Amino acid sequence: MYIESFAAKLKKARNDAGYTQTEVAKELKIAQSTLANYETGRTEPDIETIGKLISLYNITADWLLSTGK
Repeated sequence: MYIESFAAKLKKARNDAGYTQTEVAKELKIAQSTLANYETGRTEPDIETIGKLISLYNITADWLLSTGK
């Protein structure tokens, strides 16, 4: 349940911020497929990447990492 919730929130945050996967991947210097894997729950980003995503999307860690809605 946690992985699906995290992945869904990650995708929602990107969409709400108005970025494409390609734009975010370039900004973070990661492959677009890596970002896609984060957003589908296949893999999870490391803590440094989570920090970069939080900053880029202007969201809080509490919201992204919480297991509730």
